[in-house]
Amino acid sequence: MRRRDALRALVMITVAGAAAGCGDRPVVRVAAVWSGWELTRFRKVIAGFPGRDAWQVEVLSAGNDLPALIGDQVAGTAAPDIAMVSQPSLIGAEHRDLVPMNPAPGAPQAWERLLTAGGQVYGAWFKAAHKSLVWYRPDLLRTVPQTWEEWVSTCRALAAAGHAPLAIGAADGWVLADWFANALLAISPATYQGLIDETVSWRHPNVAAALGRLAEIWSIPGAFPGGPARALVTQYDESVLDVFRHGHAAMVAGADFYFPIIRLYGSRAVAARWFRFPCGAGEQRPLVVGGDAAVLLEPGGSGGRALIEWLTAPEAASVWAAQGGFLSLDPAVHDYPAGMSVLADDIRGGSVTFGLSDQLGGRLSGADGRGTWKIFKDFFAAVAERPSAAGAAIPEAVGALDRASRGRP
Repeated sequence: MRRRDALRALVMITVAGAAAGCGDRPVVRVAAVWSGWELTRFRKVIAGFPGRDAWQVEVLSAGNDLPALIGDQVAGTAAPDIAMVSQPSLIGAEHRDLVPMNPAPGAPQAWERLLTAGGQVYGAWFKAAHKSLVWYRPDLLRTVPQTWEEWVSTCRALAAAGHAPLAIGAADGWVLADWFANALLAISPATYQGLIDETVSWRHPNVAAALGRLAEIWSIPGAFPGGPARALVTQYDESVLDVFRHGHAAMVAGADFYFPIIRLYGSRAVAARWFRFPCGAGEQRPLVVGGDAAVLLEPGGSGGRALIEWLTAPEAASVWAAQGGFLSLDPAVHDYPAGMSVLADDIRGGSVTFGLSDQLGGRLSGADGRGTWKIFKDFFAAVAERPSAAGAAIPEAVGALDRASRGRP
């Protein structure tokens, strides 16, 4: 059974169960990208919905099939009412299947524009993420590097002393894509935006420069606990535990949503700190963000509108924000764990730069391991397992990205 067919079957099962047990209350169905602890947190937010006496809410974890679910809906009786969208590019592509809405309270205009098509707003931001962080153990990293050059030097010194500097969840392609996004954004914001707008070729020298920067740190002998082969089967949450539970590495590059994993599963005796993803001397520090917007699918309905209004209210945001791993664009939300509010302030200011795999379409979108995710995993394997191969791996990855952007194998 294909994944899309499996998803449709799952939707039908979910709807059938809802119809059997909802009594006289109409059902509002929500398709979300989360799983695991994130889905649990979302369900706790839903549990506080004031309209639950009037509507029953059913949540479906659609994963990477969410774009297909929106763009290729099943029968109206099985389609979700609301989808939590993490790819702003979907708004423009699928807005004819969506209902215009009022923007979320407090959302900056730069974020609102990402949900706008044809002069209409088609979503409201529920959750945001800061994806330009490096989490570290202060007992293993005594001095915080300020530049890319210092970071590479620090990693080399730790590895030479016999302790892996970095944990990385290379099994999750989006992790590697975020590394590339941070590196390229530091080198050239104009090139980064040009790739999104399709006005710049993937053969631009700055793309190779960003890959070269990654190769410089990924190819350090002893950089990763257990070596590159283990890194390629390590998922992002496991990489967090490599640092904060097992002490196998000193640092892990990631996002604010790594924090709940550290708090829930890390050693209570180990402190967790973060610094911003480093840039080269004279460059501006990158700020890559992510986010999840609630969109209402046609034909819409009062229950769906009421639920989205609740999801974008400070009261709903505070339910998750207090646990960590959640940033709100609404300045009225203050219930963050210590040290997290500054990250919320950070993502609200200035320009908004989503990760590349959240904005690229077609074969570069990354769904199901295709696109940039697969290419970056191949590149990681090449340079981490054979450092001397970087000279050949960089042009090979550039060529793969260019061919994929033009729909060629």
